[in-house]
Amino acid sequence: LSIVEGELSQVVKAINDFAKEAEAQGKKAGIIATEETKGQYTCGIVKCIGSREEEETIAHNLYDMLRRMDEYEVDCIYSEGFFEGNLGQAIMNRLLKAAGHQVIRV
Repeated sequence: LSIVEGELSQVVKAINDFAKEAEAQGKKAGIIATEETKGQYTCGIVKCIGSREEEETIAHNLYDMLRRMDEYEVDCIYSEGFFEGNLGQAIMNRLLKAAGHQVIRV
């Protein structure tokens, strides 16, 4: 699991690039997207975790999303970063632990 942080349009572009590169290497890429960005991803297994407008949906779906990515047997997972408000900090805390603190800043 890698968390990609930065300006959202740049995050989407970077995740698309990473997923394409993974697939070119014969790997299956999972992408944790939001309601606002899910349609912008062009490859990989794209799953919506919730809405940035309603962070509680992201917090509610976080554990289930990580388990589902295991079920899809992906080789790598890319997630957008979340930092808005106190709930965003809690979401990031859990994601950072799951990612082993692997963050890609774009």
